[in-house]
Amino acid sequence: MASDPLQFLVGVDFSAESRLALRAAREIARRAGGELTVAHVRATSDVRAAVIEERGDLLRLPPGGVARGIATHYDAVLAKLAKKSEGETVRLLRGEPARELCREAARGYDVLVMGSRGRGAAARFLLGSTVQEVLTRCPIPVLVFPARAPRSR
Repeated sequence: MASDPLQFLVGVDFSAESRLALRAAREIARRAGGELTVAHVRATSDVRAAVIEERGDLLRLPPGGVARGIATHYDAVLAKLAKKSEGETVRLLRGEPARELCREAARGYDVLVMGSRGRGAAARFLLGSTVQEVLTRCPIPVLVFPARAPRSR
């Protein structure tokens, strides 16, 4: 009896750390014959999302323009990030990142992959608050990649 391929959910915030985690998850999924979904959690408010994404230009649009503009922005950014030609899918979620990633993870994925958020030498051993919350709430295993590869001795 053939088993279903492993389902990998990769949470990205477009940071360098999350891109490294995505790259590593792709390699693991390729080796395991798994399938990969790239997920980003955006702010619920279109205005807040535009500010977070540094798209102040969208705030000058007429009514309804911000919603269309930020949707187009996320479509473009996620299209560049995901390799749809290799079967990767994209999920754009809305809300608080840890809560929404855990909710999505419960929908049939096997592993949630995230990057850590090291911020300098003293803090590199600390995980970001989103990662910490995901680790305590997620119903599936979580694989966290370090912000930087450890130095070899």
